[in-house]
Amino acid sequence: MTTTDQLIALAETIAKGLRGVSRNEWMRWIQVAQQHGIDKALHYAHQLAYDPTVRPAQKRAYRLIVETLQRFRSQIVQLQEDEAHKLYGFIAWELVIQKQWL
Repeated sequence: MTTTDQLIALAETIAKGLRGVSRNEWMRWIQVAQQHGIDKALHYAHQLAYDPTVRPAQKRAYRLIVETLQRFRSQIVQLQEDEAHKLYGFIAWELVIQKQWL
């Protein structure tokens, strides 16, 4: 069992790698991850990151999501499902906080 403080610390660390990713793009990715799991969600994000029909800002966001979450994948998959959902939510809040400080 992971404590809330540990989840928040991990969220802060992950969010640093996601600088520039909008909360909206992150929330879209979360929906896929919650429905289909992290591996399929990362595959989906990778496809969008290199899709020529996707706008440049979105492509960059999905590239950052793939690159960052690949580094933390082993830690995320060890979490229980409800802990992973909390982590994703904490990351969303960190993205909002980062945007306010930019």
